[in-house]
Amino acid sequence: MIDRAAIMARAWAIFRRTYNYPAIPFASIGRPCFAWAMRMAWAQAKEAARIAAVPVAVKAARTETLRSELTFLAYRDDYRAACVRHQEIETELAALAA
Repeated sequence: MIDRAAIMARAWAIFRRTYNYPAIPFASIGRPCFAWAMRMAWAQAKEAARIAAVPVAVKAARTETLRSELTFLAYRDDYRAACVRHQEIETELAALAA
């Protein structure tokens, strides 16, 4: 079950961070921007629920695979692709750890 109050709080946090809400009045920003923040909060909550449903053994195996790939990433020929892949791996590792 997804906690709607937590999602609303997360949406307000996203809204404040993105649009500098207290400094800029809500009337200047508008409801469509808050609706975007709500969609982002829902997407984050659904992703967290999806990751929480994955068994611990599968998470551990995936984490080990990613760490192994991260070790050998320095030896890739294409530096830009390696940087992009490094960021993707770090993002996935952070999601798995949460």
